[in-house]
This record gives sequence, structure tokens and C-alpha cells, in this order.
Amino acid sequence: MRRICGFATALLVALTATGTAIAGSAPVTIYTDNYAGDEAISRVARDLIETHYDTKVQLKAVSVGVAFLGAAHNENSLFMAAWLPKTHADYMARVKDQVDDLGTVYPGARLGWAVPDYVPKDQLDSITDLKKPAVAKKLDGRIQGISAGAGEMQLSHKAMKAYQLDNMKLITASGPAMTAALKRAVEHHKWIVVTAWSPHWMWERFNLRYLKDPKNVLGTEDHVDVIANPSLKKNEPEIAAFLSRMRFSIDQINAMLADANKTSYEAAAKKFIKAHPKTVQSWLGKSS
Repeated sequence: MRRICGFATALLVALTATGTAIAGSAPVTIYTDNYAGDEAISRVARDLIETHYDTKVQLKAVSVGVAFLGAAHNENSLFMAAWLPKTHADYMARVKDQVDDLGTVYPGARLGWAVPDYVPKDQLDSITDLKKPAVAKKLDGRIQGISAGAGEMQLSHKAMKAYQLDNMKLITASGPAMTAALKRAVEHHKWIVVTAWSPHWMWERFNLRYLKDPKNVLGTEDHVDVIANPSLKKNEPEIAAFLSRMRFSIDQINAMLADANKTSYEAAAKKFIKAHPKTVQSWLGKSS
């Protein structure tokens, strides 16, 4: 019931988020979900669309559920971070008949629980090891999570039950709060488990490893797709085609996120575009 009520609230927000679109005059709306990879690639897309297609783009930061609903219900709108087939499966199931999947923007996305590499493997190498009293004590009985509505947190709650981690508590926080906790732990060489994902700048900055997940609750690799309101192909077919050609590697995104962590998403997006002219030309459907 809680999830249904939350979804209904999200629907109301999504339906009023952009107002009534006027075909041919409304800007393109790109929903973002506050996760690093999505924020970066959405800005790359925005800059290229505004530069090469003479169309205004607005970025709208919302929760994941609202991003899916916004793409389903609002004209000329899209979301560039649909983690499929597992992480966002529940969200996608609700809107799959109301959106166009424009294709994979990057493969090899992954979720999992991670620890700093200095945590000894012979003591903590798998989620199952978290049941050990000595391990739980070293971690103060905490697993550092992110925002409650995130797909990873939904799967993490399932993992808590599947592995019967009654001795541990999954902490709800924001993504930045999670990385701040990780930074403090690393600086003091303390043990910590965080809900992690790839791509993310943390992999460039810290030496981390994923814990093994023998029950496969958190899943294997996902691909990240662009979903759009069907009106986009009708109103802006060239932009829809451009988005369907966009494709990054995990290494490219991790490097961009490392840049963004030092400067800003805006600066990192511009730097990426300048540094990859042939890639950009291929996305635009132009010969190099």
C-alpha cells in the first residue's frame, strides 16, 4: 500500500511538472534523478541538442519514479537513465506501453555493496560475511545507503531479508551523504559498506571492491536506456534519432564524473564534447 500511495503521489507530481506542452514550441524536457552518471550524460545531450538542433532543453531534477512517469505522460520529455532489465524493472513495467525505448546509452552498469580495498578479503568478501558478529561490530552494524526511492535501495532491502541480516541496519541517506561517509571512513582507515554503483566517480577516487552476492539479489550488469514520450519521435524526429545514437563506455563516464567532482557537471560535459569530436559527429549522424 505504501508503494502504491507513493506511486500515486509521484504520478500527480509528474503530470504537473512541466505543464501543458504546445507541439512545435515547447522545449525538450530531460528528467534527471540526481545520480552522477545521469546528471553528466543529460548535460552532454542538452548541450548538443541546443547547439545542433536549435531546440531549448530544460533539465528537471526529480525522483526516479517521477522521471519514468514524466517521460510517459509529458510531451517532448525523456529520461536517460532507465537501468534495465533489473534495477528499474518495477518502474518500467508501469510505463512500458507509454514510452519509446530509444536504445542503450551505455552498457555494463552495475549495482552492489562495496567496501574499501583495505578491508581484508579473508574477513569480508561476501554479503554472507556480514552475519559474522566480529564483522558487524567493525561496521557498527551499519550499511550506508542512499535515497529511499532509489532502485538500489529497493534491492538492498530485499538483500537484507534474503541474507537475514538482522544484525545490520540499512541507512537511508542521499547519494552525496553516502560518498561523504565513504570519504570519512577512508581518511580514517575505518571499515564501511556502501550501496555502490558503476559508473560513479568513487571508483576513480577510491580503491574499492564489490562484495560477492551469491544469491544474486542485487543483480548482474544492467544496460542503461533512454526512454522518451512517443511525442518526441513525432515532434522532434531528428533529436530522437540523435538520442538513439548516443553511446558511452563506462570508462568514459567514470572519467567524466571524476572531472565533474573536481569542477561541475556543466564543465565536465563541455570538456567531454570538446575531447571527443569524432564520437559526437557519429551521434549527430555526420561523417567524420
